[in-house]
Amino acid sequence: MRLITAADEELFGLVSAAAKLGKADRLLTRLAEAYQADPDDSEAGFRYALAMMAALPGVGIDVALEAHARFTITVEAFGQVLSLAPEHWLARYGRARLQALVPGAYGVVTASPVAGQFDAREDLDHLLTQQARSPGQPYFASTHALAVLVDQLLDNEDPARRASDFAALAACPRIPVRLPKLGAVLCEPLVALYHTCDGTDRETVGEVMSVLYGHQAAVVNARYHQPVR
Repeated sequence: MRLITAADEELFGLVSAAAKLGKADRLLTRLAEAYQADPDDSEAGFRYALAMMAALPGVGIDVALEAHARFTITVEAFGQVLSLAPEHWLARYGRARLQALVPGAYGVVTASPVAGQFDAREDLDHLLTQQARSPGQPYFASTHALAVLVDQLLDNEDPARRASDFAALAACPRIPVRLPKLGAVLCEPLVALYHTCDGTDRETVGEVMSVLYGHQAAVVNARYHQPVR
């Protein structure tokens, strides 16, 4: 399985920073040209798709049509990567994340969000199978959290599957994820799940996300600025 690398973290951070300044387009163009020059190079395709995902938050709601176009292009770009490299962890997670969580925020989305969530669950099932055969990575916990979230969104929660996902989430290595830029994306499902859980499940999610992504602003806000239930 192709896992996250330092180069992935660096690129995501670079494009995220450029997008906030409104200066990502030139970099995106160069990455697109590099991919178009060799469409069979999965890594070139992935760099382009990852950069597109990093730039998405910079697309304001006042340009919803552009946002929708970029969202669609990014999902398709990840799909092209996966056709060449189906064991690429971050490409599959990135596509699942976009299809599960992002559509409602992009204003003009013609495809059904539910259809995207079913597709996301298929990607997550594929990732869970891969993860079970690979040395454990702490960020694998994000896959389990996103899987539970997608089932909630689909109103398709199976108690046994939920219990299995929570058990696997809790069993992931409790090691801080040293990816400060990508961590902002990887912590999302844990933060969202933390807000929807009660009791022991909430405690488990809170403990896991604090260890893995404790320096992320979203985690700090969720843990320390929410009323006690």
